[in-house]
Amino acid sequence: MDCFLFEVSGKQMGIAARYVYRIVDDATPAPVPLLPPCHMGIVYYRGDLFDVIDAGQLLGGQDSRPCEKSPYVILLKWGRRKLGLLPERIVGIRPITDPDGADTVFTQDGQAIRLITPEEIWQRLSELSYGHG
Repeated sequence: MDCFLFEVSGKQMGIAARYVYRIVDDATPAPVPLLPPCHMGIVYYRGDLFDVIDAGQLLGGQDSRPCEKSPYVILLKWGRRKLGLLPERIVGIRPITDPDGADTVFTQDGQAIRLITPEEIWQRLSELSYGHG
């Protein structure tokens, strides 16, 4: 399986490359009121609207800081859902062996990669409090 790698809070994360629709570098999310702090806004790209999420704030843990104007947005598509992620840094694509349900895999040089699915991201978003400041 090809895995798309990116960094969040100094940790490498990976998502199956088949979910990555595009990487855009010129998208500025339009803010939307009453959304959680990790929700940076929406982006209109080639006829589709994508909610843009700060990956560090959502996936990085308690000590994560807001992303400092990431130049890239990772646009994901799966089923009928669409989502944009702001990473700290894009690492690239690497082949990995089938993880057999494990959420962490290791590269040949021993680096740990935390695997995440779009459904897991969506689930975390659905657990957030909306409309409260």
